[in-house]
Amino acid sequence: MAAIREGAAPTMREAQTDILIVGAGLGGVAGALAALKLGQRVTLTEETDWIGGQLTSQAVPPDEHPWIESHGCSASYREFRERVRAWRRRNYPLLPEHRHNPRLNPGGGWVSPLCHEPRVALAVLREMLAPYLASGQLTLWEETIPVAVETDGDTFTAVTLRDLELGEETVVSSAYVLDATDLGDLLDLGEVEHVIGAEGQDQTDELHAPPTANQLDQQAISWCFAIDHLVGEDHTIDKPEHYDFWKGYWAEFWPSPQLGWKDINSETLEVREMAIFKPFTEGEPPRDFWHLRRILDKAKYPAGTLTSDITLVNWPQIDYWLGPLLGVSDRERAKHREGARQLSLSLLYWMQAEAPRHERGYGYPGLRLRGDITGTKHGLAKSAYIRESRRIEAEFTVTEAQVGVEQRSGLDGPAM
Repeated sequence: MAAIREGAAPTMREAQTDILIVGAGLGGVAGALAALKLGQRVTLTEETDWIGGQLTSQAVPPDEHPWIESHGCSASYREFRERVRAWRRRNYPLLPEHRHNPRLNPGGGWVSPLCHEPRVALAVLREMLAPYLASGQLTLWEETIPVAVETDGDTFTAVTLRDLELGEETVVSSAYVLDATDLGDLLDLGEVEHVIGAEGQDQTDELHAPPTANQLDQQAISWCFAIDHLVGEDHTIDKPEHYDFWKGYWAEFWPSPQLGWKDINSETLEVREMAIFKPFTEGEPPRDFWHLRRILDKAKYPAGTLTSDITLVNWPQIDYWLGPLLGVSDRERAKHREGARQLSLSLLYWMQAEAPRHERGYGYPGLRLRGDITGTKHGLAKSAYIRESRRIEAEFTVTEAQVGVEQRSGLDGPAM
């Protein structure tokens, strides 16, 4: 993200559009495409210089359900997925058996049948928006953030947007304003009724909710990164500033130190022993961290094309849970973002220098940080992977009372 240029004199401009979408992650882009196909003029903004959110600037490959190839997704998302495959076939020297595979999985990662590099997702999303940019129906402002909103009663009428490079501000008026930011920034700026953190029985009467709400109980953030592995080489980074802290940190609810191979299976909640590399079992898919989110599989290309696979690190070891981003001061928010960065760098250094190897010994110095894959000089993703946002208070909220089997079992009729 660019900083505001020192000495730049802010100027105020005005613009108007049919639909304003603030935030160009996957949800923002999907909303823009839907509106554009209906003939609406759209202004779409993005804080970084990469649209696409989790698939691009946050470097998280898609976690998808097992039926995604046959049903359970929108037409526009299916188009995106097929375009990713087509882009790879056009631009990469795939071996014939992979080039002609209709269900090509570029990386072979097991979180999705379509693990691919952030830059590929970025290229495809820009390709999908290109006709509307050319016609002027779509206006896309990157490196732009909202700084103020105007309302008429409960309706947003305009948003003031700031160019992070030039410092210029533009008031954009629109009949419809969509908040697609990662943290629900417009809800805060417009003082819209919303909730953050964990809701409790005192708010929702849900059977399995904690007794009382806790606004500061929020999901962890993660600062993801890409790595490859060059055996015999040494790409060990400098020891991170916070490494000694993270080397000794052990959360009371976790089965091992933060920098360790043990974690918890999210489906069974059982403790499991993982590792970055594990010996293969004949006839079984590899279930180690390397193959979890692998985005480039060198075996799909002629020998010598690639020197290594590439994988994305979004593992429990980089889940930062020492503090939230919402309900705290700007200083605290910045502290926690930096803490997440330091945790990720510490995990990389630990893996390079001290992690127990799957065969014997310690450390994998051949692990190389790939900032070129994430589009940064510092090596990590452009922004943190954020799992939880402000949530608007609706006129009616569906709770466990409507959908929970246990809570509904004592009801005589439908709860709705």
